[in-house]
Amino acid sequence: MRLSSERGMAIIMALFFLLFVFGLTGLFLLAAVHENNMATLDREMTRAFYTANGAAQVALKQVDTLINDFLMDTISMAAPSGVLSFSMSKVSSKDGLGWLVYSVRENNVGVLTQDGEQAMYYGGGSFGNKPYQYEILMTEKQDPYSVGVDSWDFPYTYTITASGTSGAFSSSITLRGDFTVRVQRDNFAKYALFTNEQTMPSGTHVWFTDKTNFAGPVHTNGRFNFALNPSGTFEQAISQKETTARFYNDGSPVLLNSDHNGTKDVPILQDDFDRNVPAVSLNSSTKQANMVDQATGKKKYNNQGIYVPSQGGKLTGGIYVKGNGAVEMSVDGSSRPVYTVTQGGAFKRVTVDKNSNQTTVFDSATGQSSVYEGLPDGVDDVGTLVYVDGQITSFRGQVQANSKVTVASADDIVITNNVTYQDHTPAVGTPGDTDYSAPSAMGTENLLGVISWQGDVRIGTSAPNNVQVHGTVLATNGVFQVDNYDSGAPRGTATLLGGAITDSYGAFGQFNGTTGQPTSGYGRNFVYDERMRFGEAPPYFPTLNTFVAFSNDITDKMVWKAGD
Repeated sequence: MRLSSERGMAIIMALFFLLFVFGLTGLFLLAAVHENNMATLDREMTRAFYTANGAAQVALKQVDTLINDFLMDTISMAAPSGVLSFSMSKVSSKDGLGWLVYSVRENNVGVLTQDGEQAMYYGGGSFGNKPYQYEILMTEKQDPYSVGVDSWDFPYTYTITASGTSGAFSSSITLRGDFTVRVQRDNFAKYALFTNEQTMPSGTHVWFTDKTNFAGPVHTNGRFNFALNPSGTFEQAISQKETTARFYNDGSPVLLNSDHNGTKDVPILQDDFDRNVPAVSLNSSTKQANMVDQATGKKKYNNQGIYVPSQGGKLTGGIYVKGNGAVEMSVDGSSRPVYTVTQGGAFKRVTVDKNSNQTTVFDSATGQSSVYEGLPDGVDDVGTLVYVDGQITSFRGQVQANSKVTVASADDIVITNNVTYQDHTPAVGTPGDTDYSAPSAMGTENLLGVISWQGDVRIGTSAPNNVQVHGTVLATNGVFQVDNYDSGAPRGTATLLGGAITDSYGAFGQFNGTTGQPTSGYGRNFVYDERMRFGEAPPYFPTLNTFVAFSNDITDKMVWKAGD
């Protein structure tokens, strides 16, 4: 009996142990299942959040597309008279939202919906099998307003609400920001290269080769000439008036309505090559006369001399020289821009103080200084203007960091030393090397235009080796070229940070046709100033008939807010 009792207790204890083990195993299994479920839920929630995050970025890019693609295309393709009258009407009636809703069009069909005081755009899609949606709401930040002759600003705010779904979970994100659309006449400064004829003044064809590289728009009212493979790299659209382009074709040139000649002559085109486009008029005596009026304050000066027009102690124009003169730009110890203009044995030194809105003029002939209210910014106060009604025999110096300047002449301009921006990112390395980094003025304020209305812009014989010229050069009836480019020892590289708009193509140097090594003059290193892509232009720089619209601050001051 006792033995049976002991066996019974052993069986009971074994059963309790098994129940304990099973229970403990069950607890572990339940915990594992719970942890797996929680991990799955966390994973789905994270996926939903990142889907919403991706949707917000897609929507932000879409805002940029709506403005800098759809709206810009609408304005650029519209009749200039229509843009002018419509924009002036909407500015006058303070209806910036109505202007936006009408102007944002794809294939001439409006894509925004107006609901009261806001414009709406909806989109959606998926990342893999994770769907998302977004809503873009745009409202007026303030009434549109005029910022100059045929130029207006339309300020807006935007709100993006984006949501993403993964499994049973969804998440949302809100982005807020503001931007301003600038509408203005297009400007010649936008071109990296513009020519009436893609030839030298002698009529010799200028060939684009593997040494050609343009980062900005390029246009000619003639035809381009391409040689070898590759025959140049063009990062933005290029255009020509003629239907056919000229290709070298192993020394037997051919004209083709094409963007390449088999595999022999092949330019690298990262954008369109438009042919048979209307000619763009470069010459304009009216524009030159207007610039003279801006510089003189509409006064008449008959005698040679250096003038800073004023009335009642206030400046009324820019800096005007009757006859030839030399112009040097500099920055004084108080970081103020200084313009020293010399004629014969006398000079005037013009010091501009923007903070006090005063200009000091020192006259070497009298030894006296005069202080005036205002700045030498022309009648319309657009920016510093120096106009020489003759030839600029020497041009050199530095553009002060906060200054926008145009230096113009009726005749030739001779660059005798470096002309640089005080504020810029210097180049690193040597042009042509793989590790070369080009100079840049992105994000800076200093800006220069160099204009010869009837002559050439020339780099003179006294200019240093490896000369630098920062600014956009315009020679409406001439060329941008190097004096004595075909004689003497090689002078290194001439770097232009800006663009060249000329009647024909000027020579810079000569090279050995067999070795490719320079034999005289400068090598050409033209670096496009990317600011011109976004509507920047030197003061009083000649405009085109067409209009352009753009915004370069869509992501500025953006506020990110995560939702559920």
